[in-house]
Amino acid sequence: MLQKVLFAAIAAFTLVISGVAPVVARSHDGLRPVQSNDNRRPAGTTQDGSLVLQLRAAFGGWRPEGEAGPTLRIEALGEESGPLQVPAPLIRVREGQAIVASVQNDLDAILRVHGWCARDGSPCVPLEVPAGARREVSFLSGRAGTYHYWATTGVPQRFRAAGDTQLSGAFIVDPVGQTPADRVLVITEWTNLTRAQLFAVAAQDDSGVAFLALNPRFTFLINGLSWPNTERLTYSVGEQVRWRVINLSTQPHPMHLHGFYFDVESQGDGLRDTALSAGQRQEAVTRLMAPGATMVMTWRPERLGNWLFHCHISEHVSPLRRLSDTHTAHGVDHAAHDASAGMAGMILGITVVAADGGAGEAETPAPKAPRRLILTMRSGVGRYGDHPAYGFVLGDTSEASATDKLSAPGPTLALRRGEPVEIALVNRLAEATSIHWHGIELDSYYDGVHGWSGAGSRVAPMIESGQTFTVRFTPLRAGTFIYHTHLHDDRQLNSGMYGALVVLEPDEVFDPVVDHVVVIGRDGLGRDASVVLNGLRDAQLSWKAGTRHRVRYINITPGDIFVVSLGTADAPVEWRPLAKDGAPVPAELSGPRSATQTIAVGETYDFEVQTPPGRQGLWINVRTPAGRWQTQARVNVK
Repeated sequence: MLQKVLFAAIAAFTLVISGVAPVVARSHDGLRPVQSNDNRRPAGTTQDGSLVLQLRAAFGGWRPEGEAGPTLRIEALGEESGPLQVPAPLIRVREGQAIVASVQNDLDAILRVHGWCARDGSPCVPLEVPAGARREVSFLSGRAGTYHYWATTGVPQRFRAAGDTQLSGAFIVDPVGQTPADRVLVITEWTNLTRAQLFAVAAQDDSGVAFLALNPRFTFLINGLSWPNTERLTYSVGEQVRWRVINLSTQPHPMHLHGFYFDVESQGDGLRDTALSAGQRQEAVTRLMAPGATMVMTWRPERLGNWLFHCHISEHVSPLRRLSDTHTAHGVDHAAHDASAGMAGMILGITVVAADGGAGEAETPAPKAPRRLILTMRSGVGRYGDHPAYGFVLGDTSEASATDKLSAPGPTLALRRGEPVEIALVNRLAEATSIHWHGIELDSYYDGVHGWSGAGSRVAPMIESGQTFTVRFTPLRAGTFIYHTHLHDDRQLNSGMYGALVVLEPDEVFDPVVDHVVVIGRDGLGRDASVVLNGLRDAQLSWKAGTRHRVRYINITPGDIFVVSLGTADAPVEWRPLAKDGAPVPAELSGPRSATQTIAVGETYDFEVQTPPGRQGLWINVRTPAGRWQTQARVNVK
């Protein structure tokens, strides 16, 4: 039950990376300082071929928002000869190497260390260390892969409470004779509630209401820091990038890379790691990571400029998640005009430079005259009480429109692969905004993160009320993509600031008779906003019988993970996967299967469905991963 409470209520994480200085000193409040760990330096020493690791668990003062942020009293791990660290010290060894690991428990409770065992498929028994004691364990590293270890002074990992949430670290086993060039990114979380408070609210209900009534502060991080204090990674155009991403929080995260596709080479759960063959690797721009999950992702930057890697759950990157006292509603609105202040949490900044090290400023010229579109952002009244509805319309209309004239989602934009396009974004709203072209490979300046997207001195502005910003790009691949606001998701996204973008092959025609876009969103403000399909709570679709149909699913809710299915009242039908995030599904994964799919916010999936020759009633159902029904659409096959 406690896990359900956390899943329902906690929504804020923090991505980061920073250096570690070899200083062990006391902070002004008497706590040992806790330093962020960028996971570049392996812990321990090598003696007679074995890794000797000596750690200490103690209380420390941690500043995930940098020196100017608040100091949090936490339990942390560090080497005996060095500082306490978040994440915990990196264990990195070769395949089959012997490890002698010990830990001194300077905490006031029993410490249980999980994951100090061989990665060979055998049971992994936790090491129990009484308060004030030291314990040691010896084991072989096991198979090469990406793993993790974690410790607790209270509850299992999936229920991690305040205090011990940062007792977690990466455990990497490299193949013999190889030291891959990669970076290790560890996701953790923190909340100010105590174990007693968490267990108390768990005993009351599993909806998260009791949790929220405590007005908790919480945040999510990568490598111990929150944006804008995260490490800024720099790569050269054409460079091969390899990341090991480890989710040591209690929450699932759809991790999204702006501007580029990535491959997943392997995936695991901390004890097992499975390498994926070439035929199993699915290109993606968004990947859902469950609690405890690991993945090795590779990608190649092809265009200059600034980019982001972040969780796509809006609350996990909201400035409301900032722990410092600068997150009032007025402060957030004002700060949103600054890219650094307008976001927080699980965000990693990336800068791609030329091979000679230059930042560059020029955009890629279009090979031919572009197709020109005008996409106007407008508002209407009456749909949400005093709050206006937002929406997009094709064309420039300066007059205010009635709410019933606005569409949510916005109009589906049908473009062609290889055909340049110019889209003039006309802001007729009463507030500023910024629009992200999710999954589209384009110049950084047009990516949609105001104050960050761009290169050198040419950085994308906020689209202020009454202004126009023209986006230029040439779609490089056919597929299903999204355009959506990258600002004030709690208001703008829920109010209709999103739409589908379909890119067709040059000789293809978009035929809505057999090509169906199904956009999952939320309609309204707050946590109780209804889940809708194509803007409707009771959508009705008509499909032709005896025909192959393409169904394009898009999840662009503020932060939901759903399971969608297509079937009769009795059972799902079959469908064949075609694409994910606009990238074709590998042949090995494209066979017919039951029509059920988990889809996280920021993901798109395309399926082929063969309808029967006669009349039939089908249903598109949307449920939570726990099975709770959210909405459905009736599909009339006739």
